[in-house]
Amino acid sequence: YSKFILPTIGKLFSKDKTAYKYLSESASVFPYGEALNNILRNIGFINVEDKPQTFGVATIYTASKQ
Repeated sequence: YSKFILPTIGKLFSKDKTAYKYLSESASVFPYGEALNNILRNIGFINVEDKPQTFGVATIYTASKQ
């Protein structure tokens, strides 16, 4: 979906397919879930939580700095 459909839909609205291709590519390598939680803990954040939304399409991350 994000590799083929999103750039095509993006081009319809913004006329710039490359921006949506970049979004798709960067999202695919961005850490998520416990991987991101662990990164946040390792750099000093506490109370780290992730709350998946819309069946995991998006996630809200919250954390507090010590």
